[in-house]
Amino acid sequence: MAESTNGVPPGEEEGLEERPASVGDQPRETVDGESDARSTSHWRLWLALLLIIAALPSGWFLLPESTRQRWTDMLMSSMPLREAGNPEVALTPSAPPTPKAATPVQAPVQTPAPRVTTPKPSRASNNSAPLPAATSEEVKLLIATMEGLKRNMQALQNELEAQRQEFRVRQQLELRTRLRWIASSETLLPQMVNFWQDIASLPLLSETERSEVKNMQQLALNDTDKLNTWSTQLKRMAATLPVPDHQDLIPKLKNPAFSWLSGEFHLWPVSSPQQRSLSELRTRLLNTAHALTVEIWPKPEAWQRLLADLREQFGDDAQLALPEHLDGIRKDITTMRTKAANWLEKL
Repeated sequence: MAESTNGVPPGEEEGLEERPASVGDQPRETVDGESDARSTSHWRLWLALLLIIAALPSGWFLLPESTRQRWTDMLMSSMPLREAGNPEVALTPSAPPTPKAATPVQAPVQTPAPRVTTPKPSRASNNSAPLPAATSEEVKLLIATMEGLKRNMQALQNELEAQRQEFRVRQQLELRTRLRWIASSETLLPQMVNFWQDIASLPLLSETERSEVKNMQQLALNDTDKLNTWSTQLKRMAATLPVPDHQDLIPKLKNPAFSWLSGEFHLWPVSSPQQRSLSELRTRLLNTAHALTVEIWPKPEAWQRLLADLREQFGDDAQLALPEHLDGIRKDITTMRTKAANWLEKL
């Protein structure tokens, strides 16, 4: 006799009375609805966690330490701990079951949804590990090192100050020495130029003092050029004067006895007054040129007489290129020596 698919005879299948459905005999749609509600709640929880995790990197480190710690504790307390027997954590919820045709006899086997847990983050994950506290010996060693560095720094500063003082004293000595040489009456104009130049290069001078020194140096240089020009001019004019040619009146004899006599004694004719005048003028020009070189100043009347003789000989003042008097250059030299002496007294 044929049976139905449910194991009940066909004749008896229509006569079955309806029984109240038990918990295991509830329809499949009701069970699937509850499973969908639980899945939706899990999705919402995971969505909130993902939003929180996505926002943490951007604003986590901007929060104060106390606020970050408090939020971490609140987040960890709201999540269940990991089960001891299940070390693995399901990171995604299970997919909802596919709806099937309802069968009144067999009830679906309900599989409990796995409990989702997340590991509790360590507090040291976001913050660096605290440094170990320094011991008293380390603190003492650090203090001793700092004191030693401080002493070394002070010693270097003292040495630098001593070197600066020594350098200043040496400059003061150089300044005194050169001012003393300039103030000396034995110092010549070319030497004054070098001494003023050395003084101008000293770092201890102020801008005003350096400007005055450069002016004195330029004055000495101009006077030196004038003296050289005048001395050269006097020598040039002395070279243009004719030199008398004197012939010896004693003949040169071939006899050895008389040749010795002619070598030891000479006899020249008497020069004419004009020749003697030219020879004397030539000697005066050479002597005056040498005197100007060593700054031995001729007397004013001797200088004027020399100029008059030169005008008489050459007849043109333009060729002389000589000053009427030497008082200007002598006054410049006196000014420089007075300046050096006054400055020396102030040091």
